[in-house]
This record gives sequence, C-alpha cells and structure tokens, in this order.
Amino acid sequence: MTYVLTHHKCASAWLARYLGAYARMNGLSLSATHLSAHLPEDAAQLVLLANAAYPFLAGRIPGGIHIIRNPLDLVVSAYHSHRNTHPTEGWPQLAAQQDLLRRVPAEDGLLLTLAFLERADFHPGAVGPLHALRHWDFDDARFVTLRMEDVVQRPTERLGGLLKASHPGHLLPPADQHSFAAVAGRPPGQVDAGSHYRAGTAGQWRSELPDSAIGYLRAHLAPLLHRFYPETLPAFA
Repeated sequence: MTYVLTHHKCASAWLARYLGAYARMNGLSLSATHLSAHLPEDAAQLVLLANAAYPFLAGRIPGGIHIIRNPLDLVVSAYHSHRNTHPTEGWPQLAAQQDLLRRVPAEDGLLLTLAFLERADFHPGAVGPLHALRHWDFDDARFVTLRMEDVVQRPTERLGGLLKASHPGHLLPPADQHSFAAVAGRPPGQVDAGSHYRAGTAGQWRSELPDSAIGYLRAHLAPLLHRFYPETLPAFA
C-alpha cells in the first residue's frame, strides 16, 4: 500500500487526477479521503489523504509521499478560490468565509484567509493546511516531502520515480497530459479568476500578499521555509 499525502490548495485536485490515471493504467485500486483523522477502510493499493495531519497519521501508517506548497502562495491561492470558485455545499465554515471575503477589500481578505487556513476546525473533519504544516514533523524520514511546485512541473521525475519504487515496472501517466496547459486549457500565467486552476505560476505572493501576512508566515513557518522555500526569506528577496 502506498500513501500519498497532501493538503488543501497543495494540488490535491491535480493529484487525484494524476493518481487516478496511474491507478487505471496499472490496474491498481485507489482510495481517497479529505478527512484528517480517518483512513479509508478498504485495503486499496494506493491511498490519497487530501487533508493529512501528522499527529493522527504518525502512529497509524508506515510512511508516505508528502506533497506541500509554499505557504505564502497557498494563502493567495486559497483567497481567490474561497472567494470566487470553491463550492460551499457541505462546508458551512467556507460558506461563512466566502460571504465575508466578498464583503471586504482584498488585503483584508488575504489576512482573513490566513486565519481561516490556520483553524483546526477548518472543515468538518479536517484541519486547515497551515495548521497541518505547522504541526508536521519534517524530520520523520518515513515521509518523503516533495514541493508541489516541482511535482506538477516534472511529475514523471518527482512523483513517478517514487511511485515506481513502490510498484516496479508500472507505467506512468504521460506528463504532457497533466501539465497546467492540458488541465486548464491555457498556458501558465494566463489568469482565469473563474477557474479552479487560476494562474499556474508560483510566486504570486510577492505582488499580492500583505507585508503583515508575509511576516507572520516567515515567523511561524520558519523551519519549513528554511528547508523547502529559502527563496521566500528576506536574504533571498
């Protein structure tokens, strides 16, 4: 059994698409859950945990492939998604948040989004992605952490290699069928505010995120940023 773990706005929809194709090509069973304190009951060969929480998983699974995203871009992406496009059915917390975001200026909305992503009750049964990232033990070698930005650009090299290590001889989905252009129908950088795949480029936090939010994330997610996103830190600005 192979576990792939990620978080809200860390390419969870893209991962579901890619892993679905991989499972179909190789005759594997695939299970997925968006719950943070729940594991699928069926014994699938491939499991996607879309709102993974380390404290729950650490003593329950042997390890897995962990996909993360630059937290600064995560906030920007979540703001636009939560305000404009994300369905709210079955998610009362987001319904309230979406109504709020549509009534305030963008800078306030980005700060409110940061707070929302920090919540332990972010979704019925799921913790927020910033909450999850702050509570993750990145020193636990059982979980191999990959940057979402690298995975979606080079899925065969980054994610495919690890999948084939668990399932030697298996076929991998063609990377060009899972590129941003193939999924969104337009090139990266061409923004569509009405699409789940809004922009397709990293680094938008530099022009959109308020300084106070940048300072907060640099202070409270410093270990993660130093290890995986040093380019977000002041010395690299």
